[in-house]
Amino acid sequence: MEFIFYDRRGRAVSPEAGSIVKPRRGVFALVVAVHDSAVMLAAEACAPDVPELPGGGVEVGETLDEATQREWAEEVGIPFGAEGPFQRFQHVRGFYADDRNEFWIYDQTFRRYHSLDRVKVGQKWRSPEGGTAGWEAIASLPGLSINRAHWCAIPTLLSSFAQM
Repeated sequence: MEFIFYDRRGRAVSPEAGSIVKPRRGVFALVVAVHDSAVMLAAEACAPDVPELPGGGVEVGETLDEATQREWAEEVGIPFGAEGPFQRFQHVRGFYADDRNEFWIYDQTFRRYHSLDRVKVGQKWRSPEGGTAGWEAIASLPGLSINRAHWCAIPTLLSSFAQM
């Protein structure tokens, strides 16, 4: 199967001869602060203008739950404390990891969780990995330059939330 590889900004990138192309599995958490109509977004230090859902690669021997909690701690830096998952979205995409110069056949699982904690929408802080994290109003998401692969999952995951 041929893959078109996209970077986090949605630009098509082609592997050159000798490029690393490998399979990778990832899990990402769409955590909805129910009372504040907000979601948690994180941005890596290498791409501060491209927010995405907290998550990343599943390590050998890890369950999706373990990987979600580990990635949350690394990228957000606050206790997970969310309920769920309530819904799942999965796709396999070609992804160019521009911070590693690798091309991945990326099997991505996105899971929606709910948080009943009150949050400060718009507040951002430095993450343990050196990027930023913070709560963003759901209504503002269409105006952001969210990671292209993550944006494919977000409307589907939020559609059933809005119907609750």
